This record gives sequence, C-alpha cells and structure tokens, in this order.
Amino acid sequence: MSKKLGLLIALSISLASSALATDFVTESNLTGFQLPKGALELTDDDFSEEMVDILETTAAELNGKCQYHELLYWEGNPAAIAKALNAKIPKDFKYKNLDVGETSDGGAYEQFVLTTPKTWVAGTWFQGEADVILAWCTVVKK
Repeated sequence: MSKKLGLLIALSISLASSALATDFVTESNLTGFQLPKGALELTDDDFSEEMVDILETTAAELNGKCQYHELLYWEGNPAAIAKALNAKIPKDFKYKNLDVGETSDGGAYEQFVLTTPKTWVAGTWFQGEADVILAWCTVVKK
C-alpha cells in the first residue's frame, strides 16, 4: 500500500494548488477543532476515490468504517502548521501513529487515529515541502 499511497500523495499535492475550495475555515466541520490560520476546506470533487479508499482502509484497521470526511489544505511551513494544529487538539484525544512514509516527490505522509472513549477520527497527513493536506474521517464501529 505504501507505493500506491506515495503516488497518490504526489498527485494530490500537485493538484492541491489548483483545487476547488469551499472556503477558508478556522474550525474543522468534522471535529470542531480550531485550525491553524490559512486552512482551506476542499470540496468533495477534490476528495479522490483513492484518498477515500485510504481513509476507509485505515478505518477498517480499527474495525470500523468512515462516516463523515473532511479534506483540508494549507500553504506554508509544514512543521509550523503541524505544531499549531497539535496545540489545538483537545487533551482528551489520544493520538496513535499507524504508518509513516515518504512520497515519490520527497514529501512525507503519516496515517494516524485520534480517539476518546466516544469518538474515533482516522486521518492521513500529507506533507510537501511548502504545503500540507489533511484528510480525515470520523470512524463508526461496524
């Protein structure tokens, strides 16, 4: 799956600059988390079948399936964006890293899950040299 993910990420990052957006957002519609400045919510048209498949695969590894999904994009320093987002995640969410790898264009990805006793969020963080894509979904048990 890593090779497929690497190709998908390279394609996603290259298309992100021309992606259709609903609007800049300050709060995630999916989680309610405050978002770092400059978050652009992408439309469902930008949410490729492959990206949905990646989230569904991650959810399946958690014995669940995706209920709702969200796709966000930032331009800027990926490390600063990640630090700002991590600071906004409520402390009651537990983070678990599921997979990390590199993309064919020199970027990186990280698959993860955030959980509370009542909420599960599966996601993939795609990091380029000067931009970030965050695809995530709420997970419901099968």
